[in-house]
Amino acid sequence: MDHLDEIPLEELHDALDNVEGKKPTQRLMAAIAYKNGVTQTELAEWHGTGRRTIYSWLKRLNTDESLEQAVTDAHRSGRKRKLSEKEQQEFQETVHESPEEVGVDAPAWTPALVQQYLEETYDVEYSIPSCRRLLKEAGLSYQKPRRTAAEADAEEQDRFREELKKKKRRKMDATVVCLDQTKKSVQVEPRAAWFPCGTRPSVKLSGQRDWTCLLDAITEDGDCFFSRFEEYVTAEHAKHFILALCKEFEDDLIIVLDGAPYFQASAVTDLAVRDDLDFVTLPAYSPELNPVEECWRQLQADLSNRFFDSLTELTTAIDTALDQLSIPIVSNYF
Repeated sequence: MDHLDEIPLEELHDALDNVEGKKPTQRLMAAIAYKNGVTQTELAEWHGTGRRTIYSWLKRLNTDESLEQAVTDAHRSGRKRKLSEKEQQEFQETVHESPEEVGVDAPAWTPALVQQYLEETYDVEYSIPSCRRLLKEAGLSYQKPRRTAAEADAEEQDRFREELKKKKRRKMDATVVCLDQTKKSVQVEPRAAWFPCGTRPSVKLSGQRDWTCLLDAITEDGDCFFSRFEEYVTAEHAKHFILALCKEFEDDLIIVLDGAPYFQASAVTDLAVRDDLDFVTLPAYSPELNPVEECWRQLQADLSNRFFDSLTELTTAIDTALDQLSIPIVSNYF
């Protein structure tokens, strides 16, 4: 706001006495407060608007027009309908950053947010569909973000990726295999779904407590292997599952697993002495780095809201669901 620094405070007060209407008055009062040391963020809170709006109000005064004209909408000959080539380039660079980087209190860009940003920053009007097109042209796509735990350590995650890369470089022909475990009960797991309006959806419940555990392995080549136990997974289960993978592949394997006790027990870690095995442990609170979690998500979706009268019914449904899984691409996760 270099130009605002050159405007005497007295001129702003004089202009305030001469204007009429809520908007021009608000804009001049914001400029006066800004000159007196109030930040744009504080002004946004005072006026119940966004920081970009305050910036736009102050930017209006960077003109050769009188202050009264600068803060009044009526003086404008007409709003531009399109961004110039230079403005579009600036916009595309902007949307590749978080909205918070340009003073917008939002975690991600949306067509509605872009519409507001363009109007306040460049004084141009775009429809919501046009804003969606501008985002696509800027190289953005509509995606659902992955959940990440607040406790996750970014440096630990980087070290995990680097360790995995090093092991891959040492064993160029090795196959990366990701492991994980889950438990499923005959108890119904309710899940939101579509039901007729005015109804109160319900699902049957059972007093049974039977359950089964699953171990899953996914390879970077898209292979998938499951083992099911009607008891809790132990280090011996994990050991024999890994040895079965070694026998299946007859090749070098890099096993990616989490910090679960049965994976970190000596029965499993001692297998690292084998020439055909290497282990890489996932950092804590980082399930988003394990593609097996996507298999569990699909399994959960298939079993939700379903009543199982026995463990046999549950295991049959599990086996059917596992046969229909869409196997995630391992390389997309780290």
